[in-house]
Amino acid sequence: MWTKAFLSVGLCGAIQIASAAQLHPVEYQVVRWNKFAFHSVSVDLTSEQVSPAVIHSPRLESIWSLVKEDTPTVAVTGTFFHPTSASPVGDIVVEGKQTAEGYRGSVVAVDWFGDVKIFDSAFDQAIDWSPYRFALRGTVRIIRNGVVSPDPKSQQFRDPRVWSSAERCAVGTTKDGRLVIFATNNAVTLSELGKAMLSAGVHDAVNMDGGTSAAMLYKGDLKVRPGRKLSNLFVVYERSPFLLPSD
Repeated sequence: MWTKAFLSVGLCGAIQIASAAQLHPVEYQVVRWNKFAFHSVSVDLTSEQVSPAVIHSPRLESIWSLVKEDTPTVAVTGTFFHPTSASPVGDIVVEGKQTAEGYRGSVVAVDWFGDVKIFDSAFDQAIDWSPYRFALRGTVRIIRNGVVSPDPKSQQFRDPRVWSSAERCAVGTTKDGRLVIFATNNAVTLSELGKAMLSAGVHDAVNMDGGTSAAMLYKGDLKVRPGRKLSNLFVVYERSPFLLPSD
């Protein structure tokens, strides 16, 4: 009887813990590393109630305009773009359709099951995007297999502002199935950003656009306010990845 009672209590506890995890698959906190503060959002990718995605507009818009059609739980600046033409430096894929071309940089992509993949790509070579529902290319790798190793020059990024100190945004993944999104108002280097994310358990990560383009929106609150209009965002919705936006 005691064994059955113990098993019953144990099962109930496990169900409660699982239910709590499903109720809170997206969590926000401030991560402090060295003298810097980072806004951090952790997303449980094993949950069936989160859906990472990409928003892309052919013109420059305010962050509020970009998210107004279907407000996500979290939105962060996407890949680099030309400040007047809005043309991205890397490929963008939205709902399986390529909406921009640019053959450089690392990739953060979302497959058709809602899982996030981070990988490097060869310069000036096309990618087969068929396995992915969403993707952003043109990002700078900052953590690879648990090692902070930014090297934007080898990825054919020539603008020195990429590796100087600046307000920054980044997206990373952990070994236990979490997506981690960082943004900061502080001026930090790529290495400082990478070390802060590593302290939060991130195993692979890429730096997104930053400087005056840096932005993070969390549950309607602008944690990092951009100084210019934007053309693309990486976002997370709290809904099943198997639903279309209109469902």
